[in-house]
Amino acid sequence: MSAPAPALARSAASGTPVLPVSLPHPVTALVTNRPEDAAVVDAAVRLAAPRKAPVLLVAVLPAERRAPAPHRADVDTARMFLARVLPRLSSAGLGCIPVAHRTPAEGGGQPRLRAAGGVLALAARHHSPLVVASSRGPAGLDATSLIEASAVRGGPFVYAVAPTRFAASVAGAGPGPSDLSPAGVRNVWALAQRCLPTPAVRRVAEGAS
Repeated sequence: MSAPAPALARSAASGTPVLPVSLPHPVTALVTNRPEDAAVVDAAVRLAAPRKAPVLLVAVLPAERRAPAPHRADVDTARMFLARVLPRLSSAGLGCIPVAHRTPAEGGGQPRLRAAGGVLALAARHHSPLVVASSRGPAGLDATSLIEASAVRGGPFVYAVAPTRFAASVAGAGPGPSDLSPAGVRNVWALAQRCLPTPAVRRVAEGAS
């Protein structure tokens, strides 16, 4: 008889399911319904597999321009996005945490960095220290925007996937997408682990909530 799946906790602030801190920290992969989604998920699988970590698979939905869509419509759209990449996780035998995330509507300030900050906040709520994104994703969801937002927030670490092997690497993104050798994977995780809060920081944050 197999052991029961671990129960998910919920964020008091958002109601978003989050993994207990004691479980392996997931790798976040952004799925934006673009051709490079496959390369992003493949990189996330290669980073997660050595640690048997789950993949936080984030289906990023566009901002609503008119009346909010019904919840069912969001679920169906997210499932359509994820259906194209889920077989890549299944064949690797990795756990998956599917999440739908809608980008904020355009407003004042810096919409690109606000969109990136929302993705990083979602990853942080799931205790994910590592986000994998395309270097040519939509504005605010591209690796460059996420790296800029991460520098302001102090994490998570962003790993950039170039759409082709000939594309230039993104400054500050760590090893290039082609360097996912065992040594490259260890290097990425070493950088990502620096973005995890220490137990003392977690206690302070929990006490303030």
